Amino acid sequence: MAKQDYYEQGQLTDVAYLVLVSLTRPRHGYLIMSKVEEMTKGRASIGPASLYTTLKKLSQADLIRLQEDVDNKKIYCITGKGVAALKVEIEKREQYAAIGKEALDLYKEPAEWENTNTGLDTALHMA
Repeated sequence: MAKQDYYEQGQLTDVAYLVLVSLTRPRHGYLIMSKVEEMTKGRASIGPASLYTTLKKLSQADLIRLQEDVDNKKIYCITGKGVAALKVEIEKREQYAAIGKEALDLYKEPAEWENTNTGLDTALHMA
Protein backbone atom coordinates (compact mmCIF):
# COMPACT_ATOMS: atom_id res chain seq x y z
CA MET A 1 0.00 0.00 0.00
CA ALA A 2 1.44 3.38 -0.99
CA LYS A 3 2.00 6.12 1.59
CA GLN A 4 -0.57 8.29 -0.15
CA ASP A 5 -3.18 5.65 0.66
CA TYR A 6 -2.26 5.92 4.34
CA TYR A 7 -2.70 9.70 4.24
CA GLU A 8 -6.03 9.36 2.48
CA GLN A 9 -7.12 6.98 5.25
CA GLY A 10 -6.03 9.48 7.88
CA GLN A 11 -3.01 7.49 9.02
CA LEU A 12 -0.12 9.90 9.43
CA THR A 13 3.61 9.41 9.72
CA ASP A 14 5.40 11.48 12.36
CA VAL A 15 6.63 13.87 9.67
CA ALA A 16 3.13 14.28 8.19
CA TYR A 17 1.70 14.80 11.68
CA LEU A 18 4.23 17.53 12.50
CA VAL A 19 3.71 19.22 9.13
CA LEU A 20 -0.05 19.31 9.68
CA VAL A 21 0.38 20.71 13.17
CA SER A 22 2.69 23.42 11.80
CA LEU A 23 0.12 24.32 9.14
CA THR A 24 -2.56 25.40 11.57
CA ARG A 25 -1.29 28.75 10.27
CA PRO A 26 -0.31 29.26 6.61
CA ARG A 27 3.45 28.80 6.07
CA HIS A 28 5.97 28.27 3.31
CA GLY A 29 8.51 25.44 3.35
CA TYR A 30 11.28 27.06 5.35
CA LEU A 31 8.82 28.32 7.97
CA ILE A 32 7.31 24.82 8.23
CA MET A 33 10.76 23.34 8.90
CA SER A 34 11.51 26.09 11.45
CA LYS A 35 8.15 25.65 13.20
CA VAL A 36 8.67 21.88 13.53
CA GLU A 37 12.05 22.44 15.17
CA GLU A 38 10.56 25.10 17.45
CA MET A 39 7.54 22.98 18.45
CA THR A 40 9.69 19.95 19.21
CA LYS A 41 12.40 22.01 20.93
CA GLY A 42 14.92 20.67 18.42
CA ARG A 43 14.06 16.99 18.96
CA ALA A 44 12.74 16.71 15.40
CA SER A 45 13.77 18.35 12.19
CA ILE A 46 12.61 17.86 8.64
CA GLY A 47 14.94 18.29 5.68
CA PRO A 48 13.79 19.86 2.41
CA ALA A 49 13.51 16.59 0.45
CA SER A 50 11.38 14.93 3.13
CA LEU A 51 9.30 18.06 3.59
CA TYR A 52 8.44 18.55 -0.07
CA THR A 53 7.67 14.85 -0.56
CA THR A 54 5.35 15.01 2.45
CA LEU A 55 3.73 18.25 1.26
CA LYS A 56 3.03 16.65 -2.13
CA LYS A 57 1.43 13.57 -0.56
CA LEU A 58 -0.61 15.60 1.94
CA SER A 59 -1.79 17.82 -0.90
CA GLN A 60 -2.77 14.79 -3.04
CA ALA A 61 -4.77 13.47 -0.08
CA ASP A 62 -6.49 16.91 0.23
CA LEU A 63 -5.20 17.37 3.78
CA ILE A 64 -3.39 20.59 2.81
CA ARG A 65 -3.54 22.95 -0.13
CA LEU A 66 -1.33 25.52 -1.77
CA GLN A 67 -2.80 28.82 -0.64
CA GLU A 68 -0.67 31.11 -2.77
CA ASP A 69 2.71 31.52 -4.40
CA VAL A 70 4.35 34.77 -3.26
CA ASP A 71 7.88 35.79 -4.27
CA ASN A 72 8.69 32.20 -5.31
CA LYS A 73 7.52 30.94 -1.90
CA LYS A 74 4.68 28.45 -1.93
CA ILE A 75 2.43 29.04 1.05
CA TYR A 76 0.51 26.02 2.29
CA CYS A 77 -2.42 25.73 4.67
CA ILE A 78 -4.36 22.88 6.24
CA THR A 79 -7.79 21.99 4.80
CA GLY A 80 -10.94 21.05 6.70
CA LYS A 81 -10.19 17.41 5.88
CA GLY A 82 -6.67 17.96 7.27
CA VAL A 83 -8.05 19.41 10.51
CA ALA A 84 -10.34 16.39 10.90
CA ALA A 85 -7.42 14.00 10.23
CA LEU A 86 -5.27 15.89 12.74
CA LYS A 87 -7.95 15.61 15.44
CA VAL A 88 -8.22 11.86 14.86
CA GLU A 89 -4.43 11.51 14.91
CA ILE A 90 -4.11 13.47 18.18
CA GLU A 91 -6.71 11.26 19.83
CA LYS A 92 -4.96 8.11 18.55
CA ARG A 93 -1.57 9.30 19.78
CA GLU A 94 -3.04 10.18 23.19
CA GLN A 95 -4.49 6.66 23.42
CA TYR A 96 -1.15 5.12 22.46
CA ALA A 97 0.62 7.24 25.08
CA ALA A 98 -1.87 6.11 27.74
CA ILE A 99 -1.31 2.46 26.76
CA GLY A 100 2.46 2.96 27.06
CA LYS A 101 2.17 4.67 30.45
CA GLU A 102 -0.06 1.89 31.75
CA ALA A 103 2.39 -0.74 30.52
CA LEU A 104 5.26 1.04 32.26
CA ASP A 105 3.26 1.29 35.47
CA LEU A 106 2.87 -2.51 35.37
CA TYR A 107 6.49 -3.14 34.37
CA LYS A 108 8.45 -5.54 36.51
CA GLU A 109 12.17 -6.16 36.44
CA PRO A 110 13.19 -9.51 34.87
CA ALA A 111 13.98 -10.94 38.33
CA GLU A 112 10.32 -10.43 39.27
CA TRP A 113 8.95 -12.17 36.16
CA GLU A 114 8.99 -15.63 37.69
CA ASN A 115 6.49 -14.41 40.29
CA THR A 116 4.16 -13.06 37.60
CA ASN A 117 1.56 -15.11 35.79
CA THR A 118 2.08 -14.01 32.19
CA GLY A 119 0.27 -16.90 30.60
CA LEU A 120 3.56 -17.96 29.03
CA ASP A 121 3.73 -21.13 31.12
CA THR A 122 0.31 -22.20 29.90
CA ALA A 123 1.15 -21.36 26.30
CA LEU A 124 4.39 -23.34 26.45
CA HIS A 125 2.67 -26.42 27.87
CA MET A 126 -0.01 -26.27 25.20
CA ALA A 127 2.53 -26.31 22.35
